[in-house]
Amino acid sequence: MVLKTLGAGMVILAGSLAGFRVGELYARRPRELKALVGALQLLQTQIGYAATPLREALLAVAEQASSRVMPFFRSAARHLDVQGGYTAAEAWEKAIQDVAAGMALREEDFGVLRDLGAALGSSDREDQVRHIGLALERLKAAAASADEDARRYVRLYNFLGFGAGLGLAILLV
Repeated sequence: MVLKTLGAGMVILAGSLAGFRVGELYARRPRELKALVGALQLLQTQIGYAATPLREALLAVAEQASSRVMPFFRSAARHLDVQGGYTAAEAWEKAIQDVAAGMALREEDFGVLRDLGAALGSSDREDQVRHIGLALERLKAAAASADEDARRYVRLYNFLGFGAGLGLAILLV
């Protein structure tokens, strides 16, 4: 009987943890999108007003950005290093690949970044600033949607994980 109770408790705990994990992803996405918006605004300022070369602008943004998105900009600058031999678009894509697994962003969020990466370093300063502005608008809309999703789904998945674990434990006992 003790083993059954212990096993049921472990099943409930596993279900709860799974629910909390999914809920955490919904909660992290809006924070990461807002941090990305702030960092892109810094990049827009570096390119548009300070006329900083792209690699130095990426490093400056990495130093000032939130710790949530700092690895992305640092990785892009590292890949853009002279010894890497990558174009700006290739360095940007490599940076996306480097950080995608550790972030809560969705594929459509990375799509916005990929679209922006295609324009960085391949056009004049005003065009780059315009592309960053377009990406900012799209990411702000995604952040608003992510906020709504977080409000709706975080508690749902927390309770759903617990409920599924409890239901499975009842079935097994």
